[in-house]
Amino acid sequence: MAEFSFYGHMRMFLKVIVILLLSVAALLSFFVLYFRYQLQKHRQPVPIYQAFPLPDATRTVMIIFAHPDDEIAIAGTLAQMKQQRNLQIVGVYLTAGEAGKTGGLVPKEKLAETRTKELQQAGGILGFRQLEMLGFPDSGLKNTSPDTVKAALLAAIKRYRPEVIISFDDKVGLYGHPDHLHTGQWVLELCRQQADSANFPVQQLYCPTLTDGMIELAMTISQTFKRNYPQDPAKRLPPPDFGIHVSQQGEQKLQAIRAHRTQKHIFDDVFPFHDRISPRWYFRLFGKEYYALIWKK
Repeated sequence: MAEFSFYGHMRMFLKVIVILLLSVAALLSFFVLYFRYQLQKHRQPVPIYQAFPLPDATRTVMIIFAHPDDEIAIAGTLAQMKQQRNLQIVGVYLTAGEAGKTGGLVPKEKLAETRTKELQQAGGILGFRQLEMLGFPDSGLKNTSPDTVKAALLAAIKRYRPEVIISFDDKVGLYGHPDHLHTGQWVLELCRQQADSANFPVQQLYCPTLTDGMIELAMTISQTFKRNYPQDPAKRLPPPDFGIHVSQQGEQKLQAIRAHRTQKHIFDDVFPFHDRISPRWYFRLFGKEYYALIWKK
């Protein structure tokens, strides 16, 4: 009789545990769905694609950013592009990020070298075929001749002949960093200046951007956005033309984030709890990357 009572209580206990687990799973699923809805919220509906809509016969995509780690904003898209065997991804970076923080891992004088190695590791994860560091001063682009930078960029474009470029926008530089803004402005200026040249291979220029819901969230949880994002609506990010499903690339994006070890403080701010939540769940929440087409030949 005692044995029967023991097993009866065990069955009841297991039933309660199962019900609790199912309840937690249901609440978590509801939270994920609600949170995703909030992130996708925008004043106009934004189409969502399974893959980046590259022009037919595109062979090379070039990304042009200011610092090592800037590519994390589009890491899911790059990891997805990596799967296309006939597509070459070329990374071009204006600076080596030597003005950033070291994370206490290396001496300041070794930071440029270290961040370049971190970028090489992240680039390997995301499918870079080529990587060029142009060597302009970090946090000093405002004092650099725009013509000098554009000449270096044009030379890289002629070497690799990309049909598509992804860089920063020319309004805010994603979240307000001056180097990002200068980079976006100069790339757009270069495309416009070369538009009539038959030898200029670029067909389209895109920038990463955010939905209204994502901006609202970033202004709530990220000190970087709070500090730098402009209040003037005229100077804010361009609205997205489309988004890309990248939840399946979450693990690769997380690996690329981890490659930038010296910049962990940045990712703790911009991607809070990324190192505490399973990528499966984290990138179900942050499972889309958004883009605006800012120039077309």
